[in-house]
Order: sequence, then C-alpha cells, then structure tokens
Amino acid sequence: MHFISFIAFSLVTAIPAVSAYPITGDSVNCRSGPGTSHSIARTYRKGDEIKVSCQATGTNVKGDELWDKTADGCYVADYYVKTGSSSYVTKKCQSSGSGGGSPGSANGKAIVAAAEKEKGLPYKWGGGGCNGPTGGGFDCSGLTQYALCQALDKKIPRVAQDQYDTSMGKRYPRSEAKEGDLLFWATGGDCKKGVSHVGIFIKDGLMINAAHTGTPVREQAIWTSYGSESICPYVMRFV
Repeated sequence: MHFISFIAFSLVTAIPAVSAYPITGDSVNCRSGPGTSHSIARTYRKGDEIKVSCQATGTNVKGDELWDKTADGCYVADYYVKTGSSSYVTKKCQSSGSGGGSPGSANGKAIVAAAEKEKGLPYKWGGGGCNGPTGGGFDCSGLTQYALCQALDKKIPRVAQDQYDTSMGKRYPRSEAKEGDLLFWATGGDCKKGVSHVGIFIKDGLMINAAHTGTPVREQAIWTSYGSESICPYVMRFV
C-alpha cells in the first residue's frame, strides 16, 4: 500500500500543474486571431493572469512571433506574457478556418503566386488589369484584378470599391482571412462608399499589394490604419 501510494504521489508531482502567466504590458489587446490585423476581443491589464491553451505563430511583435491563445478564446502576443521562455511552453494551436488566418485552397495560393510574379514593378495609377501591367506597372486594384484573372480565369471589377461590393465573391470577417482573400481599406473607415485601397492576404500579418506612388509591388505588413485610411472589417473571397 505504501509503495503504491508513493508511486502515485511521484507520478502526480512529476507532472507540472497548469500555470497562469502574468501580463507584462500596461494595456494588452487580446485578438480574435494570432496577429495585429485581427479584431480586438478584450484587453488585459498589467498583472492580469491568463491561462494559455495553445500557441501559434503570427505577427512579429518586437522580435517575437509567438501568440498565446488564452482560456478566454483570444490571442495575446507572447512578448507581453511572462511565460519564462521565448519558445513554446505548451502545444501548438491547430489551424482552422476561423481566427487563425489559415492557409487557403490551391486557388488561393495561385492568386498569391500570380501577384508575387509581379513583385518589383512600379506603382502606376490606373495601371494593370487582366492582360498585365500598363504603363509599366500596376495600381492596387489593377494588381488584384490581374491576379484573379491569371489564377482563376475570373474577371472581377476593376475598381477597389466595386471589388469589395461585387456579388462574384463572398465576404468573410477579417479574422477568418485565408490565403488569396482580398483586404480593403477605406477613407475615414467608410467601407460602404469610401474604399480606396486593396491588397491580397498571404498569411497573418502579411499581404502583397501595389500601395502607392514611389513603391513597387511588394509584400508588406498588414496595417490597420494609415493617415485617413482604415482597414475594412471584411475580406472578399473569390474561390
């Protein structure tokens, strides 16, 4: 009896208890997915303790690409969580269609690949379409129209607002974005009539686009607001 009890006690003590980890930032956003492009679900205060159910890679925050999924079901940048390690302290989160910016279909990959082939070409206002660059380059919606024509043999509208509104695709919350989906920005955040920019989602925190005069077609971090433009809450999926 004593021997069996000792073994049982040893096994119990050998498995560390699930720990709660303190938040180190003053006001830390917990997001719907592992990246700063995802919507804010709640905010933690410095010293709040969270339980981490799994971890995933996402937007790089001060050199740390890990994001911790909390018991509340949202993601916090690991940089702001005192886990005692800069690597995984628990299991990896499984990819899913929601909240994780999961990879798209083969067609989604093809959309990104078509745009990637045009990297380095200059921004050209009104440039580009299904037949390729015009005037030596692309503007934002010219690039997206070209990528879908090449990948899907599907001609979507030419203007960013019309690409956001068209019934040819289906809208999804930005937190459910997949590879090949189109991201949109609007002046003053008015996505009903003020869409002014569009890019192609690659993965959490990263897109490819033709941004503005002076920049080439390139990959860059997904931004939520810049100047008078704010990101729209939905993506468009054409696959």
